[in-house]
Amino acid sequence: MKKLFFPVLAIAVVFMSTAIAQGFPSYYPAKGFQNTGRVDAVYAEESRIVIDDISYQLSTSVVVRSLSSSSDSLLRVRAGAHVGFRLGTGQLIEEFWLLPGNYDSSRRR
Repeated sequence: MKKLFFPVLAIAVVFMSTAIAQGFPSYYPAKGFQNTGRVDAVYAEESRIVIDDISYQLSTSVVVRSLSSSSDSLLRVRAGAHVGFRLGTGQLIEEFWLLPGNYDSSRRR
């Protein structure tokens, strides 16, 4: 019985990870994200964010989407968060999607 437990557990973990990665709400882009990365710092008072060592300005109408809400608060975007984002006119970030920590960007492009 013990010999069977670990292989079954490993298979279950693989299927659960796949289900989580593909189980995004309908307001997440079906074909992937324009950009993804880890947030280094958020400077809300300056409308600026640093992602993977690159500083971006935020649009005044930036939209934050999370797994639980299609319109969330910028306060949910914190250092260390894994995000997908879309750049608009003038290279301003217009839209964020909060991603689970185990997100694999290579599978969604």
